[in-house]
Amino acid sequence: MGLRFVHTGDLHLDSPFLGIGQAVPERVASALRDATLRSWDRIVGLAVDAHVDAVLVAGDVFEGANRTLRAQVAFRDGLAQLARERIPSFVVTGNHDPLSGWEPAVTWPDLAHRFGAAEVTSQPILRDGLELARVHGISYGVRDVTRNLAASFRRDGDESFAIGLLHANVGGQEGHANYAPCSLSDLAASGMDYWALGHIHRHGVLRAADPAVVYCGNPQGRDPGEADPRGCYLVDVDDRGRITAEFRPMDVIRWQRLSVPIEGIASEEALIQVVGNAIEAAADAAGRSIVALVTLTGRGPMHASLHRSGVLGDLHLLVRERFGVGEPFAWLESIRDETRPSIDLVARREAGDLLGEALREFDRSRAALREGQEADLHNLLADLYDQPRVRRALVGARPGTADLLALVDSAETQVIDQFDEAG
Repeated sequence: MGLRFVHTGDLHLDSPFLGIGQAVPERVASALRDATLRSWDRIVGLAVDAHVDAVLVAGDVFEGANRTLRAQVAFRDGLAQLARERIPSFVVTGNHDPLSGWEPAVTWPDLAHRFGAAEVTSQPILRDGLELARVHGISYGVRDVTRNLAASFRRDGDESFAIGLLHANVGGQEGHANYAPCSLSDLAASGMDYWALGHIHRHGVLRAADPAVVYCGNPQGRDPGEADPRGCYLVDVDDRGRITAEFRPMDVIRWQRLSVPIEGIASEEALIQVVGNAIEAAADAAGRSIVALVTLTGRGPMHASLHRSGVLGDLHLLVRERFGVGEPFAWLESIRDETRPSIDLVARREAGDLLGEALREFDRSRAALREGQEADLHNLLADLYDQPRVRRALVGARPGTADLLALVDSAETQVIDQFDEAG
């Protein structure tokens, strides 16, 4: 008979965008305020258009335990739309929206089921009265759930397809609190066929089969750290139990990190045009509105101009005024200068003067780092890390190879700038 369902979670409905400055115009601010709610509307629309058998929501529907009335009503309305199409929904709570939080008197439709927090329970997915699969789930009763909830999941034994629905951190992934910690082996031992997971905001398939283990990610990025496409999974299971999980972007507004090289740009007016064209092209390629974080890179005559007081700020304002004003919009949130002076590096490295020797030393440092010889540079930093006043702040912050390479590049640029200014 097959099975099709939507796997989503981490909706964080009605939560604010972070990393946005005060200068954002009202039309952009309004779109940002509504973005999480509109992404939920898109997920509901996908479920209806794809004629799914169920929608699974893996926790953190809301931003906080005291969820807003607006968010509650929006979520309920989406569940009600699914119910009108005879699509059941299955929901667990997470650390952001535990069952202990405040809830207004908003009534969910009959086809929407929210799992309790006392124990793992199961609910069938039915089509024409026949059971297609069984969903096993457990919610968070409180925010700080530190026990291994996955260890309590067990297949009932008589089901054709078993789904585990859980908000958890598998393998102690960094950047997210270690709530309901578990391992892939814990998930495999449960007997589930598919794990519909929430909590980690970057979508991905941790394991393709036996069992499939999938993080849906959040459907709408809300800060610069949540760049790139965001969405949910449309999952198909054939008659033999083979699983196809297809990621579907659902974000309304996308954070985009753009690198704009300055090589060949000879005037400030041309630079404004190039940056503006880059963010409009990014919005066109994304097919939705974007918040752009631009980094200027490379070498060229514009490097000296960008180092003049106020030039970068004026560039920022002028691009905002001239570009990205349509729909979808392309809002330039920030612009950083990581350019370098326009010099003939090959010739300068071969010179017998002090700058030539410095450039050759930078090249030797880069080569050593790429060959895994970080010890010398770490020795140079040892005095800093041994200072009692800064040691506590730098715990766990010792740079890796990529960080050290970036430090070498930055130091090289500063040396070149100093020589350039000295004539």
